[in-house]
Amino acid sequence: MTQTESSQQQQQGTTRGSYIYGIVPAGVRIPEGLEPIPADDDGGQLGLVTEGRLAAVVSDVSAARALGTRRDLMAHEAVLNAIAQETPVLPMRFGAVVTDDDAVAEELLAPHEDYFVRALEQLEGHQEFRLRGDYDQDVILTRIVEADPRIQQMREKIAGVDEDASYYDRIRLGEAISQAMDQIRAEDAQACVDALSKYAVATEVKEVGGENGAVHVAFLVRTDHRSDFERAVDDLGDAWSGRVELRLIGPTAAFDFLPEFEAPDEAQV
Repeated sequence: MTQTESSQQQQQGTTRGSYIYGIVPAGVRIPEGLEPIPADDDGGQLGLVTEGRLAAVVSDVSAARALGTRRDLMAHEAVLNAIAQETPVLPMRFGAVVTDDDAVAEELLAPHEDYFVRALEQLEGHQEFRLRGDYDQDVILTRIVEADPRIQQMREKIAGVDEDASYYDRIRLGEAISQAMDQIRAEDAQACVDALSKYAVATEVKEVGGENGAVHVAFLVRTDHRSDFERAVDDLGDAWSGRVELRLIGPTAAFDFLPEFEAPDEAQV
């Protein structure tokens, strides 16, 4: 953005900032057809700000526009995931905006060049995958009841009893089932890691979402081990068929696997 453009925008009350998606090695190309964060004006095209051995993927956004919609978040992740198909990328936190492209180069890339270069070297040849699964509610509930005589007795006790009269018994039953679900989730997460970690260089068990959530595990996989990893996921899906429905998401940018050394605070990777 030139000084003339900046002055004109200030006069018009439409100043822009540079939205930062992630950091890549200098010289890479952005895949075609990607949609940036909506700019709410005539800006918004994706571009690269290059400084030394690094480049930042950016687009213009209106400084007056509040970020945070689901569409914004999806655009942020889609851009990073598409780039990660072709080159290592360090994803920035959602909503990272600085004043202009000069600030991207001078305040982000130049001061932390050595850190970012080392981080990208660590991610070279690796991709993140996330494995998520949901239980068949009827199947898992049947398993819980059959495995625990205490829960069977609690269910029998409230059967046919008025809800008000059995209120506290129903609460205790719900708590017992919830605890059993937590135990099964922990066992299934460990089984998932045991079955797949041999094909990954790092794993992270994440919190599941939703009442029927079964597993949510992130894996950092070497690109030359991808086919073996995907076959192992298929085998696990076959073994859990009818009980857990698995979904493999990726490859994505390595949102869950920052390098082992600590990033500088100002970098906000």
